[in-house]
Amino acid sequence: MPVSRRGFLTAASVGVGAAVASTVRGPIAGANPLTTGSLGVAQDVMQSISTGSGMIQPNGPLGYVGVTFPNADDLAARIRFAFPDGSVGDWQNLELMDTAPDAGSVPASELVAAPDGAVSYEVDAPKGSEATVFDDGRGTPRNYSLGSVDTLGLPIIPRAAWGAGDVPGFRWAPSYFPAQSITIHHTAGAVSPNRAGTVLATYNYHANTLGWGDIGYHLLIDPEGRIYQGRGGTPAGNAVFQFPPVLGIAPPVVTGGHVGGFNNGNIGISLLGDFTWNPPTAAAVGTTIDCVRALCNATGINPRGGVNYRNPEGGAVRPMPAVSGHREWGGTACPGNAFFPQMQFIRDQAANGWTPRAVSSAALGSTGGS
Repeated sequence: MPVSRRGFLTAASVGVGAAVASTVRGPIAGANPLTTGSLGVAQDVMQSISTGSGMIQPNGPLGYVGVTFPNADDLAARIRFAFPDGSVGDWQNLELMDTAPDAGSVPASELVAAPDGAVSYEVDAPKGSEATVFDDGRGTPRNYSLGSVDTLGLPIIPRAAWGAGDVPGFRWAPSYFPAQSITIHHTAGAVSPNRAGTVLATYNYHANTLGWGDIGYHLLIDPEGRIYQGRGGTPAGNAVFQFPPVLGIAPPVVTGGHVGGFNNGNIGISLLGDFTWNPPTAAAVGTTIDCVRALCNATGINPRGGVNYRNPEGGAVRPMPAVSGHREWGGTACPGNAFFPQMQFIRDQAANGWTPRAVSSAALGSTGGS
């Protein structure tokens, strides 16, 4: 039975965690030390610890925590955080990760942002679960002057600028397929003041902890409307596509990992934040419209149209809006109840100025919109 982001993990406790710890423990012996990346910024892989270990103080900055589960049958879990004065916050339920590559993924929670000032955390989860801590980049600002990729006529912060090269990743060989659709997501968590730190933590969680080899999304958008290049496997200076778009030729799309079973030819855009209760900023929505319009211009996808999506690997078929919110694929509340109602507005605004320069072979079977 499909589960939604907010309809998941409602149990108060799974009863397998260690007894509540009233004091903050020291770092776990043998945990991975904080290391330095190629840009002189701390890598965000801190340590991975079995749950049920009581209150854990990481070796380095406590930004985000992600939990992986030993199987998909027992997923209820919760987390709480402690502070330097010895106070402990309330338990909060974890939520299921609903983005995934077509090949599947280990069951996992969404990343949880540590509250300001938290120094340790405790996870109550099924036996065999593991919690991994990520730095959110606070105190280590990125140098955005490293340039931008502008394949789509938009300023896109390249992977090198937000730190994809700082941690190992991209263990999978990239694959490429004709563009068919665009899917919009939210990352479902709080955003660090260091926006690039949130992108880097998401990348490392997807690429390394979950074993996807790279971040699942093609493009990410922060609250200020900045665009970040996500998925790699494309030529330098070029995002999303196997080669830069040229007039009359719609380039194939590098396969991401954001809608399990329907990723080939499906471009994933994710807005940083949780929009369950509050919508994204006007700047983020405006940039989303710009990205959708630019992508549709490059591929011939009609922003208001529909498509009979067909996965060229496995043959899964789904009639869909050409530009959709993740929940329209089923099994999730993403991109959030406060954001999803804006999907038609995004389609309509993207259609203003839609001047397709090429037609993807897969988009030839799409239906028009009004």
